[in-house]
Amino acid sequence: MIETPLQSFAAFGGLSLLSLLVWWAIYEWVLTRGYSAREAIFGRRPNVAVALDMAGGFLALGILNYAILASPPLDAFLRDLEATGLTLLGTIVLLALLRLLIGGGLRLWFGRRRDRQGQLVSINNELFVQRNLATGIFSTALYLILVAGLIEEDLLNLDGLRIEATWNMLGVWLLGAVVVLLHSWFYLGFFTRDHVLRQCFHENNPSAATSLLGLVAGVLMLNHAMLLRSEPGEHLFSQPGHWGFLLAAFVFVLVLRGVLQLILLAVAGVSLRHELKFRANPAWGILDGGLIFSLFLILTVLLA
Repeated sequence: MIETPLQSFAAFGGLSLLSLLVWWAIYEWVLTRGYSAREAIFGRRPNVAVALDMAGGFLALGILNYAILASPPLDAFLRDLEATGLTLLGTIVLLALLRLLIGGGLRLWFGRRRDRQGQLVSINNELFVQRNLATGIFSTALYLILVAGLIEEDLLNLDGLRIEATWNMLGVWLLGAVVVLLHSWFYLGFFTRDHVLRQCFHENNPSAATSLLGLVAGVLMLNHAMLLRSEPGEHLFSQPGHWGFLLAAFVFVLVLRGVLQLILLAVAGVSLRHELKFRANPAWGILDGGLIFSLFLILTVLLA
């Protein structure tokens, strides 16, 4: 069977659309059981926080679809379509399970602590009841970390490097956790009760979450570009130089952002940390995330 480009688009485009519908069903019936995603999106009071969370899942699936379709095709169109479908299904299930585990982990982390409205903190309550934009943006950053790991995995072992791919997946998730921690330390100031989780779930601070999103996206993009240059058989835990370069890149971006902070402080009397943490300035959060991502984008292009 010889397929035409139009046939390929119809088949793989339809498969991608089906994956989005499957994710919507999982989101509605499993991840947010007890809440109505349909009402949150199409009801009388559209909920932007829920939309951001769902958009994060759609973005993750878009990246996943792109990564699968960009990989070398198999020897037959139908086999390629079958492998794509199975990989999509497997990764969607994994993504949903990881989202459930993270939600449970956050619930354990906060324990009996309550948010500013006096309610027990949970990701679904913050999204659907509190309409917390910061939680929706933070969730998008989590989706990026999860899918950045999943696209490194080779579920069907098509390349014969399943073990290395699994180490890369785990390494990417570890990298994501480190980035979240570093953002708290260097961008917000890490104290016992003041970190990005508190800002996003207790303080409803979307600026901190947007800044984090730019940093996460930039680091993960650079890391993926570096992994593409790895030799067969190598993985993240066998390349200490890989981690060293990522650390140097982070320091480089941090220094450049620090220079901007000193300029703004001297010229306009503006403290970037004050804008992010105390004023919760969403306008600066958007600009900060864009600035950080742009710097990593330049570094990624130079690496290529």
